[in-house]
Amino acid sequence: MSFVTPKGPTMPVAARTPLIVISLLAGLALNLLPWMGTALWWRPDFLLVIMLYWVVQQPRRVGMGAAWGLGLLTDLANGGVLGQHAMAYTVAAFGALLLQRRILNFNLWQQTLQMLPLLLAEQLTSILAATFAGHAFSGAEYFLAVPSGTLLWLPVSLLLQWPRQAPRAADAS
Repeated sequence: MSFVTPKGPTMPVAARTPLIVISLLAGLALNLLPWMGTALWWRPDFLLVIMLYWVVQQPRRVGMGAAWGLGLLTDLANGGVLGQHAMAYTVAAFGALLLQRRILNFNLWQQTLQMLPLLLAEQLTSILAATFAGHAFSGAEYFLAVPSGTLLWLPVSLLLQWPRQAPRAADAS
């Protein structure tokens, strides 16, 4: 009796906790790099995009509690208003959890477009929190990180899916 090798895309295996932690720490490290000039306005929020990837892919491991904690960590690292990023990351994670099943039904290009409103909601929440804390609105340049973060979804997804690909039956024998 011979078994037929399955065709089509493989189902990714569950991510191991060290992969999730290392990728989130890498996102935080990329956020803390010294960006200057116009690159600072175009810099996507690496930690947010990576966190949203894990919220969509592993919602039982990375959810709104993790988003709140990572947001507080970002606030402490940036020296800004305590709770600003925590609230904004939690809003984005909530939206990702609401749309999680829908996002997973799309291919990577369509998923990229689904990230645009989530990243925009995060930026708006962050601006509102900073404005209520007494900071002046810095202008429309603040929203340039939304399209760059949206475009970052594709390489982040490809990079983080790669170690999770299930081996094919032909490869295992």
